[in-house]
Amino acid sequence: MAEDDLYYRPIAGELGFESQQQLARVLVVGSPEEGVRAQLEALTAEVRETVPTAAEVGLHKGCYSVYRRGEWHGLLVVDGQAETHPAGARHQFTDDGPRRHLGLARLALAEAWEDARPLLGASAFAINDMVRIAGVDAPGRVRRVTATPAGYRIEVAIDGEIRHVGEASIERIDGDPRDPKFWLEQGPAPAADIALTLTWTKLRKPLSNVLYSFQASKTIFRAYQFIPALKMLNSPTGRLLIADEVGLGKTIEAGIVWCELEQRSPLRRTLVVVPSSLTLKWQREMRRRFDRQLEVIRPRELDVLADQLLDGADPEFHAIVSLESLRTATETLERLTRIPPRFDLVIVDEAHALRNVGTRSNLLGALLSDWADHLLFLSATPINLRSEDLYNLLTLLDDGMFPDVDVFRQQLEPNQHLNAISRLIAQRADVSAARTELDAVARTTFGKTISARPDFGRLKALLGGTLNLNDAERSEIKGLVAELNTLSTVLSRTRKVDVPDAKAIREVHEVRVDWSGAEKDYYDSVVGYYMARALAAGTPPGFAMQMPLRQAASCLAATQETLRTRDASLFRNSIDDSDEDPEEVAFEELNDIPVLARPLGRDSKFEALLEKLVDLRRQGIRQAMIFSTFRGTISYLMERLGAADFDVRAMHGGVKMEERQPIIDDFRAGVFDILVVSEVGSEGLDFEFCNVLVNYDLPWNPMRVEQRIGRLDRFGQQHEKILIINMHVPGTIESDIIARLYTRIGIFQDSIGDLEPILRDEFRDVATRLLDPRLTPEQRARRADEIALAIETRSAQIKKLETERATLTTIDQLKIDGMTESGPADGRYVGASEIESIMDRLMRATGATLGPARRKGVWVLRGNSELAERFFQVRRRERKADRGSKYPVAALEAKLRAGEPLEVTFDAELASRHDVELLSARHPLVDVALASLESDDLHLRRFGRVAVPDIDAGRRFAVQIDLVETTGIRPSRELVATAIDVGTGEVSDVVGSAVLTALAEGTLVDAPGAPWTGVERLHRQLESSAWARLAPEEERRRLDNDALVAGRTQSRREALLIKERRALASLATVRADGRDPRVIRMNEGRLRNIRAELDSLQATVVAHREMSMSVQTVALLDVVGA
Repeated sequence: MAEDDLYYRPIAGELGFESQQQLARVLVVGSPEEGVRAQLEALTAEVRETVPTAAEVGLHKGCYSVYRRGEWHGLLVVDGQAETHPAGARHQFTDDGPRRHLGLARLALAEAWEDARPLLGASAFAINDMVRIAGVDAPGRVRRVTATPAGYRIEVAIDGEIRHVGEASIERIDGDPRDPKFWLEQGPAPAADIALTLTWTKLRKPLSNVLYSFQASKTIFRAYQFIPALKMLNSPTGRLLIADEVGLGKTIEAGIVWCELEQRSPLRRTLVVVPSSLTLKWQREMRRRFDRQLEVIRPRELDVLADQLLDGADPEFHAIVSLESLRTATETLERLTRIPPRFDLVIVDEAHALRNVGTRSNLLGALLSDWADHLLFLSATPINLRSEDLYNLLTLLDDGMFPDVDVFRQQLEPNQHLNAISRLIAQRADVSAARTELDAVARTTFGKTISARPDFGRLKALLGGTLNLNDAERSEIKGLVAELNTLSTVLSRTRKVDVPDAKAIREVHEVRVDWSGAEKDYYDSVVGYYMARALAAGTPPGFAMQMPLRQAASCLAATQETLRTRDASLFRNSIDDSDEDPEEVAFEELNDIPVLARPLGRDSKFEALLEKLVDLRRQGIRQAMIFSTFRGTISYLMERLGAADFDVRAMHGGVKMEERQPIIDDFRAGVFDILVVSEVGSEGLDFEFCNVLVNYDLPWNPMRVEQRIGRLDRFGQQHEKILIINMHVPGTIESDIIARLYTRIGIFQDSIGDLEPILRDEFRDVATRLLDPRLTPEQRARRADEIALAIETRSAQIKKLETERATLTTIDQLKIDGMTESGPADGRYVGASEIESIMDRLMRATGATLGPARRKGVWVLRGNSELAERFFQVRRRERKADRGSKYPVAALEAKLRAGEPLEVTFDAELASRHDVELLSARHPLVDVALASLESDDLHLRRFGRVAVPDIDAGRRFAVQIDLVETTGIRPSRELVATAIDVGTGEVSDVVGSAVLTALAEGTLVDAPGAPWTGVERLHRQLESSAWARLAPEEERRRLDNDALVAGRTQSRREALLIKERRALASLATVRADGRDPRVIRMNEGRLRNIRAELDSLQATVVAHREMSMSVQTVALLDVVGA
């Protein structure tokens, strides 16, 4: 190869390409003369022509030669600027100067080639011609025409495969592939091809009534966790407070909402605001459960965002930031108010921290609300409807919904009666009792407003009719009650008592340990030494001093080794607790305590543990998890249990994340007996297959105990009982004080639930209060009892709130929105079989492979350069956020290009258990498969003959599936099926749902027998029937849109006026208080932005007032019962 890879030569009678006889392809820009055309036809290269476009501006008439990927390509410019001097260059050095036209030629050739047509007169067929190969039913499209000495070779794409034929073997097809008549002329396609078309439509044209997050995350399916997503998708404001009880998975619910929103429109800027203690948990959960890569940032990164926005850029931004750092970042927030950043989604965890009016946190909540298109608050703090807390939170979500706190309380009055109706209907009680409750609704302060709504009239009619309601009427009543509930659009609350799940019984066992005299003397000496130091300092032992005390109670042998070496780093490295950052541990004067150097002789605690494990083994219970806070203890137990003929593994914070999953997989498979683990090492992992937990030592934080038990006591626990075994050593602070306190407040027996915020408060300084060196043992026990009493008192107060809080529960939303305990009804999801089918097509198109692995349900995917190149092009073009794969985009592309084996699965629950790459609707390779199909619409067959299992055998239907799109204030897109019984001509309302369900479940199969007769007549009937259904629907939606626009406009204007009034009051307050000038400017900026939104309101109204409904037929089916 020549040193240069770009050349230009003017035409001097002869074509002047470099290595002319080895040219692979030539592109002609313009119309060549006959003499030049003859020379082009004599070349062995593939020759195409195109008309000049903007891409060719700046090119000179003549021959350009381009060397790339081992081949010479030619560009002949017939229509261009005047000829110039011959030139050559490397493409890296052609950005500017006299040789810039060489670089432009290289770019033009790359961009124009695919859309160019073969040189006219060269072949009877042109690129993009529709053709049929002799003997093949399916039509194809010409992809390439290549001249060879033996004639033209035609490359045809059929059903995702490439075939090469001569001109004599094909014929051109006339017709429009978008026209249903054209589909019918091609004959029926097999079920797999029709399924592929419908799946492509579901994924490429996101539907309003499909739950895309189902089976698309590494979570165990729980129907109630989809309630917030269903509410958010139907919300008129895009705001929601998730107030579920602790332990029901609010983080997962937020992740599901995120998935649903991003499937429908790109989320270019997202922000998660959480307490600093939860930032890493959120990062891990989003990565592990949703394959979402989020960076934990400091506010200075938001400064960079502000700079970019102020410079006129529109950057993407996805991050987690701590609430504590953001609320004090006054200068950053003030700069952001100058040009509102507009976040597509903001999530705030522990949102109750924003509730106190007049605080920095509350101001931060107001700013986030101003900036967010969708806003999600999460809070498990007990809700007291008589306090202003709930009102303050909901006001941050939507200023205009509740003008003041007194009105808010009056607006809630009807909810008590509405929820009573729902309960009575669910219990199939006397309808007259429900009517009494409905009458009570009308008598409340806001009863007149509610009773004027059409939904109320319909509810009254249903309850005033027959005493024997059928299931459909009961379901409709629940839906109407939910619509009328004041909080239905802004709050989602699920309680554990509402969740139908068999819960394992926690059975607590105490293993008493009687220390020898030497062991007791050793422990007392360690405690005495550190307590004496604390007394001399006049303060209780700090965290650093507590560690030797706690490790002595955990494992004397491990503590003795640390104290013997007097290596402070052993204490620092041994603690596997992320709540604190241990300081230096003092070892002065330890040499003056002779007992610490004496051999202990035996380990009574380990002997008691061993005896219990052997007893469990005799009972047939082989596996157990042993928890310890200390790595020293974990190492010691590993060694001793291994010597006692137990197969043991360990997992703590020092074990890399990628090394943990194989350990879990082996434990799940029963490869070994005992897993010795810390709560940090097991964080976020599921062990529902194990039912024995040993607390070898106890954390001094009840939430850590709950976290340990929660690894086993979770949905899907496979045993009726969970054995919780606590090692009890009388005479230690851990057993006499901490364990006694935990037992009294029921930590081991029941989940913490609503007690969590109370325990967090009470245990914040529990060590300081209980380790006061001035206390006697009796006084220390009495103080522990006082803490327990305070917790019990507050717990009783929570239970008093339970009755009124029950009116907030939204579990019935599942029935209303068509969710079942196994998933969305009527096939309103993208099934695993659909993804498998679309990936199979991509593998065949690229030559990559996807084959079964040794583990059931797991596959091995091997990419290649073709798949990697398509992946790169699609990611560059679509610019989606880094999500859907456990690998960052660049890493996944590299693995595909290198052909590395990737373990993948289509099973979401399997992916959850084993952390395998999940191929779902959200995976970037699915985007590549969709783009590949989109490149040629003939790949998508649209007329087929299928059998459906839920239709009676022998029955036959003609089915038309339409994509119906509605614009306006509430845009929607859905698949609507119209079915006609071929035998009777009657329209069926259930066949369409059966087809879509079979599609999602992967049960559409080929139908035997001959296709329809009289196809055109059936098609006309289908079109007529479909429009007869849709025309009245269009009118109904237009009326709804007009009413919604009028109502929303008024409510939005009132909300902004209320927001303006409150912002003015807040500004006046900070000015009067002489607050930081930056805080004043922040309030001024917020007021300015509110007024700007008021000014632009009318333009938004005009855009929403225009409403239309369009229908596009996507498939015609000949359906028979299976």
